[in-house]
Order: sequence, then C-alpha cells, then structure tokens
Amino acid sequence: MKLLQRASCRRSLCDFVGVQVRGVVSMTGHDRPTPAFIFSPENFRRPDLPNGLKVRDIVPEIASDDTLAGLGRLVHDPEDFTVAGKTFEITKWPQLGWRPLDPGTGDEAGTTEGDFEVQWQGDFFYGKNLAIATENNEYLDGLGALPELAETDKDADASSIHLWMSDYHPDGGQLFWPRQPIPFSVCLGPASRGDDIKPEDMRAFHVPAGKGVYIHPGTWHNGIYVAPRYTAGAPARFLTRQGRVHARISVSWASEFQTVLRMPLA
Repeated sequence: MKLLQRASCRRSLCDFVGVQVRGVVSMTGHDRPTPAFIFSPENFRRPDLPNGLKVRDIVPEIASDDTLAGLGRLVHDPEDFTVAGKTFEITKWPQLGWRPLDPGTGDEAGTTEGDFEVQWQGDFFYGKNLAIATENNEYLDGLGALPELAETDKDADASSIHLWMSDYHPDGGQLFWPRQPIPFSVCLGPASRGDDIKPEDMRAFHVPAGKGVYIHPGTWHNGIYVAPRYTAGAPARFLTRQGRVHARISVSWASEFQTVLRMPLA
C-alpha cells in the first residue's frame, strides 16, 4: 500500500497518511487503520447500513453521580455547569511542539449552547444540534429496528433503540438538559479507551425526569434518546451546552464491528 510522507516538516510533526484504494482500510504512520466510514453530513443523515448486523444488548443503569463516575455527572440545574463557574471543562488547545502554552491561553473559546432536537420518524430516530455553526449537525442517531426491518411509513412504537455509531469531543464537555421534564437515555464509554473503543466498553443510562447529564471531554456518547411518546407531534427539545470548537471524533459500530448496540428506552 502506497504511503505518502509530508515533506518539509520536522520529524516530530510529520505523520504518514495511508491511501485508501477501492474501499480498503488505509494505515497511518502508527500502523492504525483509518476508518472506512466517513461521517460527512450526507453519510451521517443517511448512512448506508448493512443487513445482518450483530446485536449487542446493553442493560441500562439509573444515572447518578455514582454510576456516572469517570464519565460525567447527573445535572440538577444546568447553571451548575458553566465556564464562568469553572465547573464546565474546556480542554487546552494541543501543543504542536515542545514550547508550552502561555498561561491563560488555549481554552478561551468557551462554550456554545442552544437547542438539541430529537424526533422519531417511524423506526428512524433523528437528532439536530442547533447550538453549533455547521452543516454537519443533523444525524440519524439510531433505529427502532435492525436496518433491514426499519420502516419510515409507520407509527413510531420502538421500546428500544439500535445504535450504529458513537462519538466524543476532545475539546470540551457537553451538557444535555430537557426543556420539558421527561426521562431520557444515554450510552456512554470511557475516555480512557481513546480511539480503541469497542462495543463492550459502552454503558447505557436512564436519566430520571427533570434531570440532565453532563459528560466529560473525551467521553464516548452520541446525543440523547427518548421514547416515541415524547416526540409525538413535535420534536423533543433539550438545552445542549458544549465547547465552541466542537471537534468530533466518531466510530461506526456498524462499519467497524458489524454490530449495533441495543438499549431499552426510558
């Protein structure tokens, strides 16, 4: 497989980029695979999910500060988690060389916030993040059935959700708070697993009505999930607050592991 080396750069900053040919997974200079699924706006909204995926069932836990330890916190009031109060984490901008960041710099972009809307359309569960200034803010977050069985032209009646992907934000934490006091669910994985996350690392949580959730930078997640009865007639809306940079790194369980994660809805 042909490798391209970036020219005219210091060795500490150089990396090798693999070339993907005919869908073959490419390799980096660290011999790590480059994921074949690209989370472009079009792919994220309408992914081509294969038939015959394996199902990994996840038993949900009730979200609390104890059960969320290492992943995030249960939120009783969204104003408990702010940059001004030094309770909302923003990650320092990464250093490219050996010189340190100047004191008080590298984390000054702060947060952005707005509505995060979720909506069932038949067996398809969609999310839209209105807090971020990007066209890559509409997602197919999950399905009420396996891809080959999922239908659009039907009443939404799912009691569980099949998750085909997850992501994390290296630049900061993220908060979700329901605009109406409804229960919801999240699926989280530890930041300590980094990019080597696997389906068995993920855990499901039910967040009680009237509460929210805050997740640490690097915690694997993907939005929030609600039962169809909470989106009948209109999307369910959540306040989301997150780092303004909004870096997002994703894994496709369907593409990389031929698996979907199935969790019951609250």
